[in-house]
Amino acid sequence: MIMISGFMINGYIQNLKCDYLDRKTALKGEVERQLIHLSTGITLIFLIQAAGDMALPLLLILLAFYMTISIAIFLDQLPLPLSAFLCRWGRPSKQAIPLKGTILLLSGTILSFISLPEEIVYASITIVVFGDSVATAIGVLIGRHKLPYSGEKTIEGTASGIIAAFLASLLFVTPVQAFVGAAGGMLLESIVSLQTIRELNSQIIFKFFFNDNFLIPLFSGLLMFLVGLSNI
Repeated sequence: MIMISGFMINGYIQNLKCDYLDRKTALKGEVERQLIHLSTGITLIFLIQAAGDMALPLLLILLAFYMTISIAIFLDQLPLPLSAFLCRWGRPSKQAIPLKGTILLLSGTILSFISLPEEIVYASITIVVFGDSVATAIGVLIGRHKLPYSGEKTIEGTASGIIAAFLASLLFVTPVQAFVGAAGGMLLESIVSLQTIRELNSQIIFKFFFNDNFLIPLFSGLLMFLVGLSNI
């Protein structure tokens, strides 16, 4: 058993063999993870649209399903090949909780769905999946210049994320709303990993929810909602 971030894990990281041996393989794995992240968000939008009045129950069922699968992986209750496949949804070397990103994306989407207009919910999902995926992929592949306040995020990645998030969210909201939501979401994405921010609170619950997949749908959605109220 392995102790990670206060959790005892039955070989989740050790047995899945998800750590990459060289930079080329690591780049391929990160791009693959972002494509999965992107397809998950797009699928969510189509599911919400198709479900109509049953969208909220469907989202809650999906959340319960992914939490159940996460626990099963955590406890080594799934066949190793299936667990190894599912680990592509996250970064096991950095996350002690399997499928954490998907669980948090669903949680943020549910809260947005409850509190914000439907078109803003769709836009906020596109911002987190297109913006985050493009920013990470570009940053990993060609990013050369670090943001002044971040040792991990790059100018190339963040700028590309803003553009991608802006263009994608234009399908659902006005250009001003799209730009404000995209810029705000990508700014948040670039600072949530800062060590100084993470050290503000050591509580497990804070660390779990302090994640861009959870925060961006809420933060970008709120910004777009406020812009909509001002009729800009």
